Amino acid sequence: MDKACQSCGMPLEHEDQYGTDAQHHKTDEYCKYCYKEGEFVQPELTMEGMIQQCVPILVEEGMQAEEATSMLRNYLPHLKRWKSLEDIELQLDGPIREEYRGEIHLIGLKARTNNQKEQTSHRIIPNMWERFWSEGVPGRIRGHEGSASVYGCYTDYENGALGEYTFFIGKEAAVDFQTPDDLEELVIPAARYAIFQATQEPSSVFRVWQTIWAWAAAGQGERTYTGDFEVYGSPDEPVLIYIAIK
Repeated sequence: MDKACQSCGMPLEHEDQYGTDAQHHKTDEYCKYCYKEGEFVQPELTMEGMIQQCVPILVEEGMQAEEATSMLRNYLPHLKRWKSLEDIELQLDGPIREEYRGEIHLIGLKARTNNQKEQTSHRIIPNMWERFWSEGVPGRIRGHEGSASVYGCYTDYENGALGEYTFFIGKEAAVDFQTPDDLEELVIPAARYAIFQATQEPSSVFRVWQTIWAWAAAGQGERTYTGDFEVYGSPDEPVLIYIAIK
């Protein structure tokens, strides 16, 4: 499940939440509160107006008002209603190639989070990266000879890109390596992947993820959510992002 209203961002988990097109058929692009009979319920509404309408709802769900506002200002511009044609053309660049990879065994750190949280002051992923390097975790994992890459993984998805998932940072370990008590293990199942490329800059990785979300939302690739991962090699190498697909 990976559907959200392309106007307000509400997760669309059931058909009774869907809006309707001009022929009165249900559409999974928009919710019934935003879209009815082929038209927006509030056609003059701006994106800023939508943010102001959505913030109180998120506050009721336990989010601080300023964090909800920040999250929406980062999230809504990537929805169909608010994108410019130029943005859509930019973000629909496809993967550089597709590739099958076998099972991957990793050792490292893990935690639960979601994309909404990662756009607020409660984000977890940057702190995990800081801990990974400051505690010298890579040096504590004896890996395969010639394999020094670090993996940033996204697994155990609760509701596709919309819900909770496990974020894991780790390395491939040698077969006979014993996992330390304070580290975790992760197995990413064999799968076929669409591979996207970014630079080592965090902003570049984030922009490519925006491309991936748009690429999937446009139906250009069908994600399986069995496990996706970023591969970080030497500083002069690009970051490769592997998205599991059917």
